Amino acid sequence: MRRVACIALPEIRLEIAQEGGKTSPLAVVVARRGGAVRTERDVLGNTRLDVVSRAAREAGIRAGQTVAAARAKHGELRVRVVAEDAVAEALARVAEVALAFGPGVAFDVATDVVWVEIGGCAHLHGGERELARALEERVRALGHACRVAVADGPRVASAVARFGGVVAGEPRQVPAGEGAAAMRALPVAALALEDDVMRWLADLGLRRCGDLAKLPRRSLGTRLGARAHDVMQLLDGEDRAPLDAWRPPPVPEERVELEWGAHTVEALAFVLKTLCDRLAARLHGRAMAAARLELVLALDRALCEGAEPVSTLTAVLPAPLARADELLAVLRARLERHTLAAPVLVATLRAPELARAPARTLDLLEPEPRATLALPRLVAELSAELGAARVGVLSLVDTWSPDERTRLVQYGTPPRAPAHALVTSVLEPSRLTTPSRVPREQLGEVRLLARYEATEWWRRPPRSRELAVAWVGSGPGGALAWVELGEDGAVIRGWVD
Repeated sequence: MRRVACIALPEIRLEIAQEGGKTSPLAVVVARRGGAVRTERDVLGNTRLDVVSRAAREAGIRAGQTVAAARAKHGELRVRVVAEDAVAEALARVAEVALAFGPGVAFDVATDVVWVEIGGCAHLHGGERELARALEERVRALGHACRVAVADGPRVASAVARFGGVVAGEPRQVPAGEGAAAMRALPVAALALEDDVMRWLADLGLRRCGDLAKLPRRSLGTRLGARAHDVMQLLDGEDRAPLDAWRPPPVPEERVELEWGAHTVEALAFVLKTLCDRLAARLHGRAMAAARLELVLALDRALCEGAEPVSTLTAVLPAPLARADELLAVLRARLERHTLAAPVLVATLRAPELARAPARTLDLLEPEPRATLALPRLVAELSAELGAARVGVLSLVDTWSPDERTRLVQYGTPPRAPAHALVTSVLEPSRLTTPSRVPREQLGEVRLLARYEATEWWRRPPRSRELAVAWVGSGPGGALAWVELGEDGAVIRGWVD
């Protein structure tokens, strides 16, 4: 059976325009494509408001009023311009988060709603109500006020989520087959009729959809015109409207524009926290992890003084990461090595390389290995601070050359045993080190391991070499070394632990 969850975001335009938690009245003008208003400089006295905050409504300001009329009622009204593309980007972020709850998602910029198909997925969360509650918590964690409703179709679910109100703070769940009863309890505005039809219904005293359902269908259909068929279906609870499935972009990306440039790395760290939280939410919706991160910083061109106006910082993650705190720790380590040539105006964080997030099965009888979970983050931080080429795991290489026997390989690479031992049935070093010369008298008992007359002669000129194991030093400070013997002493090549 088809079941759709709808997330209504009634204040998303205000949340985008909000300034640092200010509580003074706020109004929003939406900058639509092809419209006369693009920035706040284009706002005139006759510009009409699209959305107003609760504080503005308490001051008597309503959506649809002109800026001049609204400021006549409250002189401290703040009017902000929000681009329609910014609203679409925020809805796309919510839709990507909702992918963790169903296979298909869609959103509508006109009504500020996001839909997700949850048919056959509710049992994974303990039922539809638990799924809706978890979905609402996930969206609220992004900083959005929302209402969630579940119904048989997207239009019924949207109408219930937007106009059904809140019942004890719980998501609204319309049982299967009871869409008609849910629709009849909603106001007529849930049908999204034209303004002249709404005024005609208001003059007749028709306030609820249930009032329309009592009227003769023939006379009502004549007045509704082209919308008659859709309205009749909604009043009967039938909703077979398809969802235009939205597909996330191949590369998840988050972008923040700063009104005042960030002059220091410490100030930019607060911006990174927001970017990492949003990117982690997108990765969770895809069930993916980031294998490489790119932080693009657009600098103030007027203050660059000959430097490049765009800086790109790359962090290669030896082990894929997906949590927000892990991503932030890696970026902070990488950013501390960077010097800002000018204030940052725009920061963009993307994950150009993704990997499937590994699923972990928890054991109720064994403790969770915290060291194993913390190691990928630690290796990623070291890689960002020291460089990817300097962090890895020592691995044996299939070669007869003692100097190239061990090599630094990327963390997470499956270990591969060499095809043969360096010296058959004799002791091999556990780790190689930088060659250092010691005199013969500092060596203890020397045991010869092998003598090489030629090693990989096709790559290097042949020369005679004697490899031995000897005790270097005396007392508790001594250690067993893997040395190359010479005429005037020995060269320590490695250690035998």
